[in-house]
Amino acid sequence: MQFQRGIALVQVLIITLVLSTLGLYIIKSSREQVATTFEIKEALSLRIKIENTEARVINALLSQFRIQNVTNESDIAKNWNFYNKPFEVEGVSVQLQDLNGLISLNVADLQLLKDVLMKLNVSPSESDIFIDSLADWKDENDLKRLNGAERAYYESQDMPGPRNGYLQSLAEVSHIRNSDILTPQQWSEYFTVEHITGFNPANAPEPILQAFIKNDTTVANLVGLRDNAGLNGNTFYRESGIEPDEFINFLPGDSVKVTLTAKKSNQRVSKSFTAKIRTRSLTRPIVITNVIWNQNEVE
Repeated sequence: MQFQRGIALVQVLIITLVLSTLGLYIIKSSREQVATTFEIKEALSLRIKIENTEARVINALLSQFRIQNVTNESDIAKNWNFYNKPFEVEGVSVQLQDLNGLISLNVADLQLLKDVLMKLNVSPSESDIFIDSLADWKDENDLKRLNGAERAYYESQDMPGPRNGYLQSLAEVSHIRNSDILTPQQWSEYFTVEHITGFNPANAPEPILQAFIKNDTTVANLVGLRDNAGLNGNTFYRESGIEPDEFINFLPGDSVKVTLTAKKSNQRVSKSFTAKIRTRSLTRPIVITNVIWNQNEVE
């Protein structure tokens, strides 16, 4: 009898242990589901904030002169700049980059492109390989440049290419021989594939300014003026001796890269796109392309 009671007690203890373990698992699982639901809710909230800010930024791009004006009634136009320096709109970080301040891989001056790559710590020999390969990628023939790459090279590497036409997106750069001389973030920060019609040094990133002006002291002075909203055609000429012409101008171009970032707790949501402003169009005054969500997280 005592033996049977002992067996029953062991069975009860085992059942109790199993039920306790199951209960703990259910509690833990419920907490994880609640946490996941909360994170989804937070991410959705951040996405809504970004969409609302996007609408306000687009409205400002269409209705305001694209210069900083501290007396402007618009809180966006009062604080904005077009050289990618972040400013805040209702808790959302906004960055605007005038694409006329970047280097177009489709229509770039090759010497300026090489100088910029050197400022980004790319050796001349590595630059030559990429620049020749870029030209081979775009031209319509199969004649390989000295340091370039044509169809035979890409086939030997089991890679697609070349396009034999203009690049359609920055993502396409990764398929070109020697494109790994820069990171995806660097390609995105300093280069574009837009067919820009001029160069605006006032909105150029510092490495591009250094490559263009070739005097680090002058560049430092120009960046200081820009940070204090004091850089224009006159001050640029005074500091650098370079005058505006049919290529160099100090008005933002019609294409702007917009980057919006919202954060809360450990959540971060970002969106970037290119806005092409067509002020004379009644039906499509702005065209949005190259929309990317959470680009930095992907890279």
